[in-house]
Amino acid sequence: MRNSAELTLVIMAAGMGSRFGGDKQLANLGPNGETMLELSLQSAYKAGFRRSVLVIRPELESTLSAQLAEVMPADFDYHFCYQKLDDLPVTVDISHRSKPWGTAHALYAARHLVEGPLAVINADDYYGDSAFTALVNGLSATDDWLMVAYPLNRTLSEFGGVNRGVCQVADEQLTSVAEWLDIRQESAVLKGELDGQRLEISKDAPVSMTCWGFKANIFPMLESALAEFANTSAHLEKSECFLPTVVQSAIDKGQVVRIAVAQDNWLGVTYPEDASWVKQKLMELAGE
Repeated sequence: MRNSAELTLVIMAAGMGSRFGGDKQLANLGPNGETMLELSLQSAYKAGFRRSVLVIRPELESTLSAQLAEVMPADFDYHFCYQKLDDLPVTVDISHRSKPWGTAHALYAARHLVEGPLAVINADDYYGDSAFTALVNGLSATDDWLMVAYPLNRTLSEFGGVNRGVCQVADEQLTSVAEWLDIRQESAVLKGELDGQRLEISKDAPVSMTCWGFKANIFPMLESALAEFANTSAHLEKSECFLPTVVQSAIDKGQVVRIAVAQDNWLGVTYPEDASWVKQKLMELAGE
């Protein structure tokens, strides 16, 4: 049996990349042709992670397994699990559905492979070394949950507006996350849409980029949330159960979620045009 105190990095890698036009988790964007997934695993290893669970689509396993076997040290343990439509706490009709049920469902898929504290990230984002150090330190020091936030201006795209979960923080604890849409530079200020209104937003506002630290008590909360979701929304063609929604519900019930702010830029590819820009930024970070 594994040490229950062992940290596990859960990586959500089952996305389709519809706006990008392909599987972003397989795109070679690093300075030496690495994928974002490989760069994140390298950062995680440096911070102290020795175990990962990758939530994927079945058709990605052979490619990812071959890639990771080449680049990861022998003492790093990784496992694959599938985000399957019929893997829900209750039985639902899935005949109308081809898209997975969202990020809460992705994490739920890893429940049989995780026993102790865990971190959660996206496979197709670059988080930088400081995020993984913050996750290890935070998960090792407290029984609270953790979110690594980024200043908004470090997460923008030069090629279009972005949606971001903007965090409300009190006493270094997350109190709420509000979804802002189409955030972009307009003249000298940043503006985004909140509740149907176009509003100015601070460039330093902390935002959630799916970089979480949890304890094992997240899984019964996911099960409860997915059961409710299945009974109320699974019949809708594009409905999803989002991880931040589950976190907000837990906060409302008294769960403490501490905030750490990353010291690196977050990089991600939302649009095809982002790829060249991200490649250039990663080469600059590597000093090339």
